[in-house]
Amino acid sequence: MQRNGGLVTLADLKAYKPTWRSPVCGAFKTMKVCSMPPPSSGGVHLIQLLNLWNGANLDAKPWHSPDSIHFMAEAMKIAYADRAIYLGDPGFTSVPVAALIDPVYLALRRAEISMTRARPATEVKAASPEQIQRFSRKSESMETSHLTVVDKNRNAVSLTFTVNLNFGAGVVAKGTGIILNNEMDDFSVAPNVPNAFGLVGQKANAIAPGKIPLSSMTPTIVTEGNKLKLAVGSPGGSTIITTVFQILLNTLAYKMDAGQAVAASRIHHQWLPDKLRVEENGLDASTLDALRKRGHEVDLRSHWGNANSILVKPDNTLEGAADPRGEGVALGN
Repeated sequence: MQRNGGLVTLADLKAYKPTWRSPVCGAFKTMKVCSMPPPSSGGVHLIQLLNLWNGANLDAKPWHSPDSIHFMAEAMKIAYADRAIYLGDPGFTSVPVAALIDPVYLALRRAEISMTRARPATEVKAASPEQIQRFSRKSESMETSHLTVVDKNRNAVSLTFTVNLNFGAGVVAKGTGIILNNEMDDFSVAPNVPNAFGLVGQKANAIAPGKIPLSSMTPTIVTEGNKLKLAVGSPGGSTIITTVFQILLNTLAYKMDAGQAVAASRIHHQWLPDKLRVEENGLDASTLDALRKRGHEVDLRSHWGNANSILVKPDNTLEGAADPRGEGVALGN
């Protein structure tokens, strides 16, 4: 780093220590869902999306019906609008986690969603300061890889780790074999200036010495009756949150097995850019036409993500699945 004019010193590396934080948890039906807290935005927005879905009475709709896809996209816009304004390193900025995942707040946001019209991103706003104050609780304190492991005693690990883009900064420290990351891209370089994933942010995620950049990592563990139900996660930059959200819906709402839930086609909306990303061949022509008629700008893309999941079946056996989009594999004995 010194040879290349970098700012990091040996003293900086010596002073660095991991920061341990409590997970973000919320309810989905009869289950408890726990995921990564800030400075990842993943857990907060996963809980938001699940809560928005919880009260929408969409479980009876066919999987990937125009109504369910439309609602998911509109819910994603709300979550990513909140992300742009409020999420950052809680060591430097007050992140209103409790307010953002409050079921009453999310019921108000759910009521904003029209089932007949896609709202333009310009109409979808982050939570107001008044809403944040109202729903905050006094108890609140100040290319990526993923693996999921469950042992015979049903202890579970869901672990996401990253160097950001492919091969990080593309630099290997001589003699070490260590690839340097380019995580600085996860900061907001300036208000409303998109990063490599098209995400925008404000001062909550501005660059500062010693600050951890905001991420989208969403390693998640689901329990029911204090027993493990599911462990899941994925790489994929800004698409991680929505990928994990859809795998949870596929498994917990639509009762798919682990392989079906991970392999199923995906959508993604992140508020800005104002496009509904859809996997090529993921939705039939009539569904795409119905979405366009409601006002969605559909952006057909090749696949994204490389999720994996382990599900505890009713007979207490384990069922693992790796994403056919990637190179992972499910192994056990």
